[in-house]
Formats: sequence, structure tokens, C-alpha cells
Amino acid sequence: MLTLPVHTLELQGTNYEIGYRLGTLISENKEQQLAYTRTLEGFGENEYREAIHLFDEWCPGITEEIAGFAEALHVPAKQIAYYALSYLLPRCSQIALLPSMTALNKPLLARNYEFNHQMEDFVLARTSVTGKYTHMGTSTMSFGRDDGFNEHGLAVTMSACGFPVGAVPFMRAPKLKGLHFWAAIRAVLEHCTNVEEALLYLKDMPIACNVNIMLLDQSGNAALFETMDGNQATKHIDRASPEQFLWATNHPVLPELMSYEPQAAIHSLRRAEWIVSQLEGSTGVTPEQLKDMLLSSYPNGLCCHYFEDFFGTTKSMLFSPADGIIELCWGGRAANGWHTYDIRQPIPETSTTIEISLERADLAMFGYQSLHR
Repeated sequence: MLTLPVHTLELQGTNYEIGYRLGTLISENKEQQLAYTRTLEGFGENEYREAIHLFDEWCPGITEEIAGFAEALHVPAKQIAYYALSYLLPRCSQIALLPSMTALNKPLLARNYEFNHQMEDFVLARTSVTGKYTHMGTSTMSFGRDDGFNEHGLAVTMSACGFPVGAVPFMRAPKLKGLHFWAAIRAVLEHCTNVEEALLYLKDMPIACNVNIMLLDQSGNAALFETMDGNQATKHIDRASPEQFLWATNHPVLPELMSYEPQAAIHSLRRAEWIVSQLEGSTGVTPEQLKDMLLSSYPNGLCCHYFEDFFGTTKSMLFSPADGIIELCWGGRAANGWHTYDIRQPIPETSTTIEISLERADLAMFGYQSLHR
């Protein structure tokens, strides 16, 4: 068992002011300072200027936020690793249910996020940037968002789609210059009010990583947006659709993209099959049932404790956009507790600890099988 710190943050003001505050917080931790300001080989002045141009077009305000962060740390803005860094993409599960399937007749979005505990912020932030929509979600390197929902009841989660893309040697090289999912998700949360607007925003956005983005709004519209090597596909459902839930694990779900990567990791296929077996034909699904699904152990569940294999459940989340709440459990352990946060209320800033279990995976689960079995 390992004990880790987790935090909640209330961030308000201009992007620069928020960035300066984040930098002040990081300045108290030398190890984090080094992680946030390290350089990446091959990322020079030209790439830095291209990154600024991309952020200014699609994620306006982030450049100012990074400038404030850098000012607080007394380093040049181009030294901030967020511009260049591409992590190993997490292996996650996500499920969107429309009102007809839930006991409370309200849309629900459930997600697990699997990764390595040393590459997780363990921070939930409620962010109100001047002139942008207030949103609440978990952070990546402070500036990005892995997930979240906003004051208009739009919720967004993600899972990797196929083999990870990134800037380091053991990943697939990106096929285009573009944003990573954490930047795209924050941009959607700050600028879109519903699924339709989010899909329009994502359609023209250059996204360099391979990702499944799940969207759900308080009106009961849901969509799965998949992108792989610059190719896109979308499935949009509403109250009148034959299907009333969507799911995604870590492979292409939509037929238009399967030909680009016709194989999937065994663990991804198993989790997908298990989700369908639990939910297909169901009605009256309760929040408690979804929480049990998230914390039940793989393969008869979605939770894993293989952190050293980059496959540990760092966080489990349940979004109710109509109620304006997130329920969050850190570390894949019910003993860490489910905590409820309301988008309409400032988050009390806290620092506490959780425990995670360190187990080793059966490496066979990382083998590949055809999607056309």
C-alpha cells in the first residue's frame, strides 16, 4: 500500500492570475518544479512559436496562464514543459447513459482513468477564468484537463484510442501537428455549452493524439468523438435514438476508424465486452451501480491496481450534468471515499492523503487481438 497526497483547488481570475497562483504553489515543491520546467529534445524556438500559435487559436488564454506560471517560477515561458510534453496516453473506460436508462431519469457519465501514479496530478480544480465558462475537472500538469464539466452542464471525458502517440521514442510519431487531449478538453469546457457546440468545435481542431472523447449534456444528448492519425468519426445519440448509451475503452469503436488500427489490446476488448454485458437492455441504472462497476476489479469490472505497469486506476468519476455535480473517488479504492462537488459552489481548498494498492499485471492482458473476431 502506498500513501499519496491529493488536492482540491479553487481557481479564479484572469488566465495570467491563475497561472501565477499555480506557479506559486509549484514553487514550494522542487521536484515538481523540475518536472514542469524540463526541456524535451527536438523542441526548439520554431516549435515553441508554432505551439503558441496553436494554443492562441484553439485554447485562447493558455499562453497567458503559462506566462504567469513562468513569472512565478522566474523561468522563461518557453521552458515550461506543457508546451512540448506528451505523456504515455492513459488506458481508461467511459460510459454515457441517457435519461431513459437511469433510475433518476437524468443523464449520467461514468469514467475510470488508468495510468501511473507518478504521472497524475491528483488535483480536482474548479476554474473560473474571466470571460470563459466555469468548469470543474481533474488536471494534467496544472494547465490541461483530463475530464470535467462546466456551468452549462456539458461533461467531457476521454480514453486513449489505440496505440499511444507522442513525442518520446517509444510512442508512435504523430501524423500531424496539433493539440493533445488535455488541451482540447479544457478548450471545449471553456467555450461550449452543449454536445452540438462541442462537436463543431472539435471538428476543425487539430488533435495530434489518438483519443476517444465522450460528450454528455444536461439535455440528454451524448456523443462519442474519435480521432486517429487525423481521421475523425462521430456517433451522436439523443432521446429518440435506438441506442441509449455509449461506451469507449482503448480502441476504435466506430467502423470508420477500425481499418486504421484493426487490432486492440486484450484488456480493452474485455472491458468493452463487460460494459455491454452489464448495461445492454438495462433500465433504472442507479449511480451506485455505476460506482460499483468502476470499482469492481478487472476482468469482472473496470478497476485495476497495476500502477507500475501504467495501468492503475488513479481516479473514478461520476458526472450528473443535470444536477451540476461530480462524484470522485481517488485511487480505485472505495476506502478512499466518494466525494461530491457542486459546480455552483466554490471548492473548499484541501490537501489530504489517499492509499493505493500496488499489484503487478498479467502481461498477457496487454497482448493484441483482431477487432474482427
